[in-house]
Amino acid sequence: MSVFVVNRKRLAVGTVILMMIAVLAVNKEQVVSVVTGNSKPIYSVKTETKQVALTFDISWGEENVQPILDILKKENIKATFFLSSPWAETKPELVKCIAADGHEIGSHGRRHVDLNTMTADILMKELDTSKEVLERLSGQKITLLRAPNGAYDNQVISVANERGYKVIQWSVDSLDWKRPGADAIVNYVMNGRSKNKGASPGDIILFHASDSAPDTPKALPTVLKMLKEKNYEIVTVGKLLSNAQESWPPGSSL
Repeated sequence: MSVFVVNRKRLAVGTVILMMIAVLAVNKEQVVSVVTGNSKPIYSVKTETKQVALTFDISWGEENVQPILDILKKENIKATFFLSSPWAETKPELVKCIAADGHEIGSHGRRHVDLNTMTADILMKELDTSKEVLERLSGQKITLLRAPNGAYDNQVISVANERGYKVIQWSVDSLDWKRPGADAIVNYVMNGRSKNKGASPGDIILFHASDSAPDTPKALPTVLKMLKEKNYEIVTVGKLLSNAQESWPPGSSL
């Protein structure tokens, strides 16, 4: 008869890791991560001011960009646009429009490929090339990175920090890429879904301005109106971070 002795300390550690994975799976849909170690991106911040950051990812298409810019201009709101550099190279005039309207520009990578699948050398080239392209086209200094598909690990965070980036995720997901309709997008942002909460102070809200999210321009005016009615100031990620006391989760860094 075989006898198996379980190391209680190892069992406890394993249980904690499994619990962390479960929490991430429930609360951060579509985020690929490694929970070992301390390197984390920024999902949200703690702030005494009633602010939320509005963000848009763009990897392809052009139909939604100008309508979204028009809505933001009408409401006098500045947002952060995370652009893939190949898209920016094919749409330089739109990049200039985004920058000219006073919006913040961040990197969404060189290719829409999970960064945590790359070697350190390839990752470094991806980030450096993207930064060079976006800085040249926008005239801005690029310091923010949103990893394609939210995929990161300790290496991604470390290399990004070394190359002058802060890695930015999100705490409120509009799920606009699923094309759920404008009403559903408004509900996801303002009220959350399942056990997730809607927008609250310090949150970073994720939208897409790619052609894959045609409902976004329809939902955006209502979202902005409702946030304003709740006395939120809608800001760029950079402004949100500048007013933050600390970032979430532990392991992320302002």
